[in-house]
Amino acid sequence: MNRTKIGFLIFAALTLFGIIGSTVLLLKGHHAMGTSYRFPWGLLISTYVFFVVSSTGLCLVSSLGHVFGIKPFQEVAKRSVVLAIITLAAGFIVMGIETPQPLHMLYMAVSPNWAAAIFWMGTLYGVYLLFLGGEFWHMLIRENHSRSRLFAILAFVSAIAAHSNLGAVFGFLHARPYWEGPYMPIYFILSALLSGAAILIVLFYLREDRQTDSTLLPALSKLLAFFLSITIFFTIWKIITGLYGHIPGKAEAYQALLTGPYAFNFWFFEICIGMLIPLFLLLLKKTRLAAFWAASLSILGIFFMRYDLVMVGQVVPLDVLDQSPLPVTYLTYSPTWVEWAVVSLGFGFVGLAYLFAEKKLDLDVRTPAPFPEKNNSAEFAG
Repeated sequence: MNRTKIGFLIFAALTLFGIIGSTVLLLKGHHAMGTSYRFPWGLLISTYVFFVVSSTGLCLVSSLGHVFGIKPFQEVAKRSVVLAIITLAAGFIVMGIETPQPLHMLYMAVSPNWAAAIFWMGTLYGVYLLFLGGEFWHMLIRENHSRSRLFAILAFVSAIAAHSNLGAVFGFLHARPYWEGPYMPIYFILSALLSGAAILIVLFYLREDRQTDSTLLPALSKLLAFFLSITIFFTIWKIITGLYGHIPGKAEAYQALLTGPYAFNFWFFEICIGMLIPLFLLLLKKTRLAAFWAASLSILGIFFMRYDLVMVGQVVPLDVLDQSPLPVTYLTYSPTWVEWAVVSLGFGFVGLAYLFAEKKLDLDVRTPAPFPEKNNSAEFAG
């Protein structure tokens, strides 16, 4: 049995499990989830963030070739656009299932709240999807490269706008000091680039002929190492600013992350698995296999990064500001099997949709360089 058939069976099983769980959730409502009125956002919100961040990262990385003309990244353009659309759709699916009344979201189009960041999140991601669709249509269907590049530029700008606004959805929440602050939009853009580079390394490692001398994996590996280094630096200062001054609500949340109930997730999955080990592999083991494992571990760490971000922001009760001198009793949350099933539906959908795209679309045709080619060759030991 070849790799494609094995992948199809795995993703089909994930999708079937997800359909079962989604049906139970739609029938029973939020009672089938581990969330509560005091802890309203759970695993499905963090998974939605994971998918839409991945979509933005794929778009931004592909823009290095399709928009800015950097040669090694030109060959990722088609697959990046396809994956960006698929992962964005997966995020919409997960969010739609999580919402108690999905059809009520259409009410925003009739009676929008212009001051709400969530309204702009939906609007900007809709515009982003529209431009991604235009780039896809002109690049893969019409093969009009000048128009596809125009839509690529529009997708790039809308991705920045939509994703920074997603960070603002968290950063504007003054009642949640752990999230509040102007750094959230920047953090979301940075982590999107990290996600996009990691996903593309895994994808092209699995499909690339080991005997070829492609410059793509070396370029992506350097990009991943660069973003990992910046993320580590950013994480250090985020912790320092979170603890400095012992701001009520924020300091307690960081203590939950560093030494409390989410410490294992943070130190093991986020820091060791998601950052330090991948950076070590990329800097000291410059091989294709090392790049693959570094990217795979980074993706795992990023998933827990999204989970911890959403959960730690809610573990401190909202009344902590009135009783900050007293010991804080953290709120608890545990995902149910139904929630994990919806997550598996998202990953199963991404896998099946991409395998379908590989079979039905000509993703190997290279697009002409939008700028004169430069010599960006690089060696990478196999």
